[in-house]
Amino acid sequence: MKKIIFTTIVGLVLLLSGCADVTNTVKVDKKGDATISFDIDISSVAGIFASSYSEEALTKLEDAGFKVDKKSNTSYHIEKKLEKSSTKSDMKPEDFGVKITNTKSFFTQKVRIDANIDPEKIWKKEVADVPFPKEILDQINYTLILDLPVSTIGDNNAKSVDGGKLTWDVPLAEKSEMYFDVTLPNVKNIAIVGGVLLVGVIVLIIYLVRKHRKKKKIA
Repeated sequence: MKKIIFTTIVGLVLLLSGCADVTNTVKVDKKGDATISFDIDISSVAGIFASSYSEEALTKLEDAGFKVDKKSNTSYHIEKKLEKSSTKSDMKPEDFGVKITNTKSFFTQKVRIDANIDPEKIWKKEVADVPFPKEILDQINYTLILDLPVSTIGDNNAKSVDGGKLTWDVPLAEKSEMYFDVTLPNVKNIAIVGGVLLVGVIVLIIYLVRKHRKKKKIA
């Protein structure tokens, strides 16, 4: 599915003859499922986007399970939900310059994401038969939004952070670096400690009740 998304979006990009705004949002819920969406707005100069080729590209996205909402000839919303339990991918993060580090402690685990993105390198790997269109990609304002179900965001270089939502402006024609870390609770260990504490409280209550009853009998 990775190749379908990449090559189809690339096909749409190649149709652009003017400036464009692309907002790519990845929203993750508490179950680990994700909704990926693209909001594409193109200047009126890029009316070519409404050509038959673009319609063919959008049809391919629909066939791949994406919901396509054509707001106008120059404005589209493309969306798909990916369920963690049913999603299989041949994508390796390191192939795209992404490194994931997981540091665990007893109560929490910290996940660190470091991404060194080289668009030209990715392009040559995925679209070997088409020259890297630097001039076209230079005209695209690409925004990446990562919306997480937790707000414990640590060190990062996002343009803005609002709770668990991080926003980056990503240049498509040159190398860029993105990073962030997030602290997650170690639910299992917290549950164990919570259970131990609960048992301790119950034992203490039983002890106090018995002690109180004994005092009553003596009185």
